[in-house]
Amino acid sequence: MSPGVALVTCLKRIAHHHRTPATLQSLTAGLPTTLDEFTPDLLMRAAKRAGLRARLQKLDVEALGEGFLPALILLADSGCGVIESIDAEGLVTLYEPQHGEVTRLISKAQLTAIATGTVLFVRPKFRLLESSLGGLGVHKEHWFWSVMAEHKTLYRDVLVASFFVNILALSVPIFTMNVYDRVVPNAAFETLWVLAFGVFVALIADLILRIVRGYFLDYAARRIDITLSASILEKTLGMRLEFKPASVGSFASNLRSFEFLRDFTTSATLTGLIDIPFALIFLLVIAWISPTMLLPILVGLAVLLSITLFVRPRLEKLTETSYAAGAQRNSTLIESLSGLETLKAMGAESIMQRQWEDATRFLASQNLRSRSLNLKLTQTSSTVQRFVQLSVIVVGVYLISDGALSMGGLIACMMLSTRAVSPFAKLGSLLAQFQNAEVAMKSLDALFATPSEYKDEKAFISRDKFQGSFEFKNVSFEYPSAGINSLNQTSFKLKAGEHIAVLGRVGSGKSTIAKLALGLFEATGGEIRVDGVDIRQLDPREYRGAVGYIPQDVTLFTGSLRDNIALARPAITDAQLIKAAERAGIADWVNRHPLGFDMPISERGDSVSGGQRKCIAVARALVTEPSILIMDEPTGGTDQSTERAIIENLKTYIEGRTLIVITHRNSLLTLADRILVVDSGKVVADGKRDAVIAALREGKIGRADA
Repeated sequence: MSPGVALVTCLKRIAHHHRTPATLQSLTAGLPTTLDEFTPDLLMRAAKRAGLRARLQKLDVEALGEGFLPALILLADSGCGVIESIDAEGLVTLYEPQHGEVTRLISKAQLTAIATGTVLFVRPKFRLLESSLGGLGVHKEHWFWSVMAEHKTLYRDVLVASFFVNILALSVPIFTMNVYDRVVPNAAFETLWVLAFGVFVALIADLILRIVRGYFLDYAARRIDITLSASILEKTLGMRLEFKPASVGSFASNLRSFEFLRDFTTSATLTGLIDIPFALIFLLVIAWISPTMLLPILVGLAVLLSITLFVRPRLEKLTETSYAAGAQRNSTLIESLSGLETLKAMGAESIMQRQWEDATRFLASQNLRSRSLNLKLTQTSSTVQRFVQLSVIVVGVYLISDGALSMGGLIACMMLSTRAVSPFAKLGSLLAQFQNAEVAMKSLDALFATPSEYKDEKAFISRDKFQGSFEFKNVSFEYPSAGINSLNQTSFKLKAGEHIAVLGRVGSGKSTIAKLALGLFEATGGEIRVDGVDIRQLDPREYRGAVGYIPQDVTLFTGSLRDNIALARPAITDAQLIKAAERAGIADWVNRHPLGFDMPISERGDSVSGGQRKCIAVARALVTEPSILIMDEPTGGTDQSTERAIIENLKTYIEGRTLIVITHRNSLLTLADRILVVDSGKVVADGKRDAVIAALREGKIGRADA
């Protein structure tokens, strides 16, 4: 057992102790690792997937008590175990999966000798029962704010630092006031140097606090960026395919909008927001010097806030329109790149060129209007700030003439008014960033609202092995936005180890049967059972790991041939790789290439032919030695000799395995014992292979709508 598998096995054992169903696959699904390569730094994320609260920390074994148990402990030489109990004599019951999954009794001293000192404490989260809610909704953690809350101690420290930064900012105005009012009239040079030294210390402290504050904000932003980026892609990869967006380009643009949120959490933006409430400090000091001096400042602040509130609805509308236009333009770009060969072959480049230029022209127009509005807001705010300064001087002069204010007080009020008004004058630029972040938040809210295959409250059944029996019982299915059922009350049974071919016209629902049997989509009606269990109860990743699937349209990924064949099992041996290549009929082709299995594969597999892509898909499906095979035109695009080789290899390979093959080719029917004929989403014939073939030739099998 590898260290990675042992870690997840220990976590699964603790989850079961807390009566939280979990499988190895459900704990690791969506994490950036394979089961064999699982590392301790992913333990807390894996625990969270099972609805558990976990904390990884250094702790002396002697300090452990029953209240902490069970706990996962990391051992020397990449080992791990579960401390299940500690008796009164200090004997520890230790479960070690790497030693035959047995428990043993050892002393605390013995455990200390083999332990690294790192312990994972796990507790179940409290869950409210539906019967306890009484119709009330349950507040769920928000994907963004919950991550921000994890760094609340950092933001608390930032607020404290900001408070002292703004307090220290008072030093220069107070120093100036005292110099003009006391030092200059009395030529008190000793006082001058004492005050100057105090301000020098304050400025150095201010510098240090600003640097620390900026570092804390950027550090928190970096951690939030990493966490949320992982969550966004995890959510994207984990969504149910029924809810996959129709436009990949627009969806990709929506995902990239996270950059607006990330920019909004950086130090430059948050510092401006944090300084706004602290403007009250400067206003209080101005009121202490002369309450009358507050009047022009308060009027200026009221004007700035009014302008910002007036502009916001219009800026919000422009931002949303620009965002939608940008997503549409990005969709055009992705479509053009994906279908470049087709566009050139059909001479249809001008169509996409026009769509691109129309979208660009509209987007540029919207951006110009948005920037123009933001420019007007920023410049107006700057002008209002200058008017405030002018008004402060005018009012101050009158107060000086009345003896109600000193010259030093006027200069201090002038400096303080600038500090008080400055954060509000920046509201224009902050508002633009806020609108971008708000639109991005709405877009990503929609993503996180889509149902996932893995849910916190969902518990799956774990199976050691899948036999491969299937039952479709009155199954109906409609693709999103299709408006018509692809399957309509379809029913059939398939025994474990049986080989069945599915025939039918184009659009009859053959490929839909394969996708539903794999659990890629959820039936809109009826029931699908695998080995007698409703497919919705099975862990998707565990079940699909037992299935070798060859889709109708094969997708390859950038990397090497080895990477693409071993896509789901990176740790496979060279012997397994070679055997899969031989079965798929690509061994000769690989042997002729100077790089062999390290030959480069381009994005989407464009560097190889359609037939080669299909053969690679066959190798990818067989390399894991699955107990179930679901193949959709497995020899599509291949030549006759390659097809014959694949079929001959499969005849031996499928013995004892369940096979569902979807095809229009007669040659592939030799793999099947039974044939299912589908038309308009209904089964119109089901029987032994030779009998169904004979009936088809004689025209005895009609259409579903006949």
